[in-house]
Amino acid sequence: MHQTLEELQMVHEEEMVNYDRIQTAVLQVMHRHGCRIIQTPTFEDYDTYGRYFPGLQKEMVKTIDADGSVLVLRPDVTLPLVKMVAREYPDTRQLLKFGYVSTVFREYYGRSTHGKYFLQSGVEILGDDSPECDGEVIVTAAEFLEALGISKMRIDLGTVAYMDALFADLNLPAESLARVRQELEERNLVALRETADQLAVTRLQRDVLVELPRLFGDYGPTMGRAEALSLNTGMAKALERTKAVYEYLKNAGYGDRVQLDLGFTSHMGYYTDSVFKIYADGALYSMISGGRYDRLSAQFHAERPACGFGMNMNLLYEYMADEEMLEAAQPSADLAVLYDQASPELIRDINGWRKKGFAVIGVNTANTVSSDDFRITVRWKNGSYEMDGQPASADAVEARLRRL
Repeated sequence: MHQTLEELQMVHEEEMVNYDRIQTAVLQVMHRHGCRIIQTPTFEDYDTYGRYFPGLQKEMVKTIDADGSVLVLRPDVTLPLVKMVAREYPDTRQLLKFGYVSTVFREYYGRSTHGKYFLQSGVEILGDDSPECDGEVIVTAAEFLEALGISKMRIDLGTVAYMDALFADLNLPAESLARVRQELEERNLVALRETADQLAVTRLQRDVLVELPRLFGDYGPTMGRAEALSLNTGMAKALERTKAVYEYLKNAGYGDRVQLDLGFTSHMGYYTDSVFKIYADGALYSMISGGRYDRLSAQFHAERPACGFGMNMNLLYEYMADEEMLEAAQPSADLAVLYDQASPELIRDINGWRKKGFAVIGVNTANTVSSDDFRITVRWKNGSYEMDGQPASADAVEARLRRL
């Protein structure tokens, strides 16, 4: 318990100011793309999440409802959003665009920080199954970073449909398929090769399987290699759709930032086609990830195609701090009035300045304060003010405040 509590940290004012600036910037991007801003429930049914995220079950923060059912603090926003949309928007042909900023309760790791929950912002577009929708989702994600002054980035574009079409031909037992997916996610080439050698597949299928995690790099050459390795129409169709998404990104001005990654998989088990990650220049981890999930809504009796992404704002904050892109801490008060003993006049002055919009703190000299917490310091003593070592009237103090 002590170790668990030690990992919970207070968010300080300067962090809140910077998070507010980040949130304002991404909300503006959402509005430009016509998104409705929503908030999903904080608690969700444990069994619903366990079905889709079995790998996250140990990380989930669980609690017991009054009726004895097990609930979890949301480890993901997409699932409750899709569930809510299926109930509240029955017309599956309706185009829906949602944006959000929510706390997500699962572990994350950055370069120098980690935690059990983080602030996530994202966009979900439902009802559109076109590759242009995928392209817009990726452009929106890139604009999140650009809105904060991050223009150098790398977009890793892939499609799980290419991999799934290969797996459909391999017809692997569930246990073998799960092991292969895990090794692909970890990019464990040695283990994958050993596993592939034990599978009941053809030599050509085995060679394509072990080549999957190597299908990464510049778009043109990697696409050429992927086409040469296509063993069925499903794999070919997946590449054709990826080409259409790339064309959208190129026409939107992001083509030179795209790399192809066809070995990309995810512990989020609902992706069906396009997937992507975005890395800021110099970062060792992606801050944004997302993709298409056309079959998830059907679990809630409303078949509706969808595509979206999420951005870990805690990792973004860490990156911006490393790159010195955050605003410096500012004093929390305009004026500190030091006094030995309060008087009616002093109380009237302090509250009068506050009503005029100034941030003022009264500090009994028995306490200590940091000079960084306020812009001006005055002393109240024997019924009068002292400022900069000289006597000063209340009007003179106010005049100094107005010059700030």
